[in-house]
Amino acid sequence: MLSSLVERAPGARGAVFCDYEGEFVALVARDPALSEYDLKVFGAHMAAAWLDLETHSSAQGAGGIVELRLGCAGGTLLCRALPDGYYVMLVLEGGKPSAHAAFELGHTAKEIASAL
Repeated sequence: MLSSLVERAPGARGAVFCDYEGEFVALVARDPALSEYDLKVFGAHMAAAWLDLETHSSAQGAGGIVELRLGCAGGTLLCRALPDGYYVMLVLEGGKPSAHAAFELGHTAKEIASAL
């Protein structure tokens, strides 16, 4: 599923599927400049921001986080919630629009969720 996502999403450099603690479950690197280690680190670091937002949004009555988009100097990180605290993250090249990639990420998240 991750390989298909990375192929379908314009500008995708890689994708990582993580558990509720930020530990990677599976990953796919498409960009040779992006190592598996880099993806594992991105996934783990996203957990801190994701869990903090999740806790505060729920405590304030806004509900759980569904999707997160972070723009960075080197590109964009798209993250989508899955059941039981899991999440899937897509790493995009800089300067690429992210709407189509976000759509593809949402589609893949539904596929993964149904397989969990």
